[in-house]
Amino acid sequence: MDAEMEDARGAEAQDNTWGEDAPLPLSDKESRILDLYDHLIKLEFEVALQKELQRATIDPSENVSAQDVTNAQDRLLEARASWMLRNEVAESVMVVNPTIKAVHRGTESTPIERDLLPYVEHRDEVTTALAKRDMERQKVNNELTKVQVEVIQIGRRNVELAAEVLKLADTANQNNAEAIDDTGTREEIERLERELKASRQKWKVIKGTASAVVAGSGVDWVKDAELKDIVLDPV
Repeated sequence: MDAEMEDARGAEAQDNTWGEDAPLPLSDKESRILDLYDHLIKLEFEVALQKELQRATIDPSENVSAQDVTNAQDRLLEARASWMLRNEVAESVMVVNPTIKAVHRGTESTPIERDLLPYVEHRDEVTTALAKRDMERQKVNNELTKVQVEVIQIGRRNVELAAEVLKLADTANQNNAEAIDDTGTREEIERLERELKASRQKWKVIKGTASAVVAGSGVDWVKDAELKDIVLDPV
């Protein structure tokens, strides 16, 4: 008798073991309901999108300004955001009660609700892991931003030095008219001018790249004077 009970417990434990890739054990009816719900959500999204597109339709004979296009895009984004928010709230309301019953395992909990506990725990573990990775990613982005700041500062300093070299060369040319007639000196000045032009172009490319990196990194660059100077052109 004890052996049979032990075997039954082992079988139950094996059934309750939940692997990372194991699918949620749903009946055919439950799977069908979820598929229909997903299809309904998709149809609602398409209907809402079509309604907003009809509202945003512009007569080709009318004069359309850039502001009109921007307003239409804003309305479309607002409609999409409103639709997504509504669905997220509805899903949260439907999920919260079974989740609470699964966690607390009350006497009123159904077997299906109790079976949700391993999945809820796994969801929490995944959420924690994702939050940790996001913090690490943010840290890397901050370090990358600091490096970009240094690159910009070095590039700007190089441009300033090149400008000083060119200024000194112009002064030397004005004070030494005879030096201008020298072929070697003239070629050296032309070389410096070409290098200065290339340095300025390179700095513009680096500036644009760093600006895009900082703006898209999620870092609050508005409150940082150095980062703000990178994203926005100095006045």
